[in-house]
Amino acid sequence: MRASPSLLNTLREAPADAVSTHERLLRRAGFMRKEAGGVYTFLPLGARVLRRMVHLLEQAFEGAGFEQVVTPTEEPAQAVLRAVGAVARSWRALPLRWYAWNRYRDEQMEPRGGLLETRERLLLQVWAFTADEESAAEAEILVRDTLVHACRQMGLEVLAGEGDGWQIVGVVQDGEDRLLRCSQCGRAFLPEWCPLPVPSESSASCDGVPPAEVVQTPNLRTVEEVAPFLNVPPSALVKTLLVEADGRAVAVLVRGDHELSLPKVGRVLGAETVQMLSAEQVEAISRAPVGFAGPVGLEGVPLIADWAVRQMQGFVVGANLADAHRVHVCWGRDFAEPSWADVRVGGEGDACVHCGGSLEEKTGTSIGWVGCPKEAHDLTYDDADGVQRAIQVTFGELNLMRLLATVVEARADTDGLVWHRQIAPFEAVILLLNPSDEASQQVAESIYATLRERGVDVLFDDRDERAGAKFKDADLIGVPVQVVVGRSASEGVVEVRLRRDHAPHRVAMEDVAIVVEELLYRGSQEQ
Repeated sequence: MRASPSLLNTLREAPADAVSTHERLLRRAGFMRKEAGGVYTFLPLGARVLRRMVHLLEQAFEGAGFEQVVTPTEEPAQAVLRAVGAVARSWRALPLRWYAWNRYRDEQMEPRGGLLETRERLLLQVWAFTADEESAAEAEILVRDTLVHACRQMGLEVLAGEGDGWQIVGVVQDGEDRLLRCSQCGRAFLPEWCPLPVPSESSASCDGVPPAEVVQTPNLRTVEEVAPFLNVPPSALVKTLLVEADGRAVAVLVRGDHELSLPKVGRVLGAETVQMLSAEQVEAISRAPVGFAGPVGLEGVPLIADWAVRQMQGFVVGANLADAHRVHVCWGRDFAEPSWADVRVGGEGDACVHCGGSLEEKTGTSIGWVGCPKEAHDLTYDDADGVQRAIQVTFGELNLMRLLATVVEARADTDGLVWHRQIAPFEAVILLLNPSDEASQQVAESIYATLRERGVDVLFDDRDERAGAKFKDADLIGVPVQVVVGRSASEGVVEVRLRRDHAPHRVAMEDVAIVVEELLYRGSQEQ
């Protein structure tokens, strides 16, 4: 394609109201424009990128045995379930593997972060309908792996975090979501769901620990306030946190420098909903304001403690009195031994439960989810014996807007966008620096024709613009390979370089296509 005003519509400066790196770059490079808060129009370059992303994802899922369906814009998920109910009446019809593209508009959505939270979302939704739980588990892994592999082909580091299903996260510096990845086996976990190894028998002893006593801590409620006041590290404190699990109160103990995981508490108790008690409820149970609850003398509620507390004795807890804490406390001596469980949020440096490797923190943006929804449905089928059984449903979803934003955030540099070949608007761009020079014009036209014949998607920038402007635009729009037709064109020599590193390659005109293809191939092998 030749450059045109509608195609190369770059701005000298980023729009003042752009709030994130990806929005600034996509708008400045002419890929999209803002219509209103959380609503964007994708211009030709942006539409080309989205089309390539859609195509790549469709190829991935069709290669994995999924078939596309088209649903009504209103209640698409319910339409899919109704269709399955009509199609899958017998075990012979299973499994069914479907995917669909659905566009949602939510006027109540509070837009933020450019494409991270928009009023209009384009979602890839994937369903697998299977006959039993084992098949459903296999389908869950298939959907997860297909999504992760497809997104990695776009040049993005992607992790699937284990949790309530799988959170699909694109890794990006300073992302809003956290994952823990094992440096040894590579498995990733959502911190609040991350399973932690059960420690060996406790070596902590009460021997030599002085009797527990109450000390005054006026207006000091938090670990950060109490620890320095008592001249002890945060790890010497134990927090007593009161939660409500399916309507009943439970006290949970965690070490002072650890965080409580409500999902883990729910899993331990087999509870559907777990939430912190209100300040009024806490005071009614502990007889003290929030921040001063403790296990000694606490009555009427079951007591659960994290495994890390089992390795402690002689610690600090709330005194169940306003403005007071209790020091030198031992479990089994000053209060009954609690039930032990893994109830804390995992953190960097913790051990992987699968291989013992060290967990490291990764930040990123959540772009999708895969799992088995808990919502009730009435889908059934008749098995080979004529017995009616429930169809198992596996579901995956990918937010294309968030994916695009994350790819840009992860790959951009100070000069602009840097696209992976698979989703770039073009694979190569020819920069004709002096259109009025006949020799240069002929060389550029010849290269353009050759690249097109060999199937390279190429943009020909033959505009009557300054060379500096063409270089800046090429860097800004981020096409993977740049072919520069400059002063050496009269000698039949041009410069070919990757947008990613700008390393120049002086190439004879007849060899340009081979070098371009080699650079594109090399670039496609790298993330």
